[in-house]
Amino acid sequence: MSTQESYLRCTVCERETDHVVVYAGRFVSEIVCTTCGARTRLDVSEAYLPDLRHRISTKPVRLLRRLRQDPAELASTLPSRTLSKPWRMLQELRAVQRSRRP
Repeated sequence: MSTQESYLRCTVCERETDHVVVYAGRFVSEIVCTTCGARTRLDVSEAYLPDLRHRISTKPVRLLRRLRQDPAELASTLPSRTLSKPWRMLQELRAVQRSRRP
């Protein structure tokens, strides 16, 4: 799960304001207005699992590409990213689960 801030028009308060956009993998799962707190949840569960399978199957190729481009950077970040990956995946799965709730 990752978040980004974006300047959007809120459908509740009708103002153009900052919003927090929550991603589950490559999909927007939730948008939160920072002014009024309105949440828009988008059910990404149908598209998420096929995308996750694709990301898992292409990971070796992507790692090899990064190894060729910058071996020192990969060697320095891989241990910490490997240890943090279960936590990041859990956050992503929770975002997908939240997107399914009414």
